[in-house]
Amino acid sequence: MSVSKFLHLGTALSRHTRLPLSPLPLLFPKALQFHPRYCSSASSAAVAAAADSTESLCSPDPHPWPEWVTFVDRLKSKGYFTESSSPTDSDYKDMGFVRDACLSFARDRYDVFKSLSIEDIQKVVECGCPNLYRKAVNSGKRLRAYVRLDEGEVCSTCSLRGSCDRAYVILKETEADARTVDIVRILLFYALDSLVLSGGEKPPGRQTIESSARKLLSELIELSETSPDPALPKPAVKALKQKDDSLDFMDDVPSQDVEMKRGDWMCPKCNFMNFSRNKQCRECNEDGPKKVGMGDVEMKKGDWTCSHCFVKILSIREMFWWLEW
Repeated sequence: MSVSKFLHLGTALSRHTRLPLSPLPLLFPKALQFHPRYCSSASSAAVAAAADSTESLCSPDPHPWPEWVTFVDRLKSKGYFTESSSPTDSDYKDMGFVRDACLSFARDRYDVFKSLSIEDIQKVVECGCPNLYRKAVNSGKRLRAYVRLDEGEVCSTCSLRGSCDRAYVILKETEADARTVDIVRILLFYALDSLVLSGGEKPPGRQTIESSARKLLSELIELSETSPDPALPKPAVKALKQKDDSLDFMDDVPSQDVEMKRGDWMCPKCNFMNFSRNKQCRECNEDGPKKVGMGDVEMKKGDWTCSHCFVKILSIREMFWWLEW
């Protein structure tokens, strides 16, 4: 075949056959779906939506409770965070980041406490305290007094009672007024509890507590948009000592209205009650008693230790027992 005939045949074929402008679509046909020259506006939008959906599936949730995320965002919009940037995903789970903002909001909005659901407050505190931090325990006691729960019954069923130095203690009347900061402190501890953040197995009754906690957060979000009631007086706050308000483990100083237990001792110098584990007085650093002789005998009901000489005094019952023996 001559060259002229070959060129003529090629021209004829090209009139009846559409050849691709580039070999790329043949080798990578899916590339056409994402190239802007080959996509309509509708398909481009669909592709973008699919990409966003894929990204949202890959990125972790900032917190298991959407109510908590909204609550923290609301505090951010109201200027309770000093940082200029929005909270990151890890910030929603960071006690150090959210604590001060939550408590500042609660103190500012003392007026919203009476508008919160009494039923949900009761559900949150009726099974005990979230932890052994002294402020959390006291807040739990104030809230239980507010909803008229029996403190003794709650403490007797609380899983923390064996380690709680304030178990069964009834707050004085001047200390029993519940405020917004009390319920926010309890919600703060539950929202950042490891069981919530990890999604692990939860003990019986925990789902009820969390459900009520989330409802209370929703109520706080809604109430935060209302204006404070100018007619409502701000609660009086007693002057506090200059003390770090950090979340260290509760102070190793027992309240002086706590019932003495076996091994506890009274300081002979300042008459301060100390736990048995204290080798020195927590108030004046006076050396504690030395367990010798009768001091090593197990204390029974009715026995007591002299605060001056540390001699164990037997109860009347045991004295008669020894005389009869």
